[in-house]
Amino acid sequence: MTVWFTVQLEDRPGSLARVATALGERGVNITGIVGVAEDTDGALMLTTSDPALTRQSFEALGLAYEEHDPTGGLVPDRLPDVQRGLADRGMDVTG
Repeated sequence: MTVWFTVQLEDRPGSLARVATALGERGVNITGIVGVAEDTDGALMLTTSDPALTRQSFEALGLAYEEHDPTGGLVPDRLPDVQRGLADRGMDVTG
């Protein structure tokens, strides 16, 4: 099962690179990514090739994270409602 992770990024150059480097050093591939920025706040949502190593990477960085089931625990027939809600918030959910 795919796991989506959400992390808050610091508003400073290199924050995203720091996360990507930590994952790459462990051989973890980013398989999906969505970023949201508003003023100085930013959130990164991503899926990876190895959720266990992703957790280890975030913990080694001291980075707080949340995990999400891509369906939100909903039955498949509710997915269009979830996708519409995300799209209404400016997130591309077509891919």
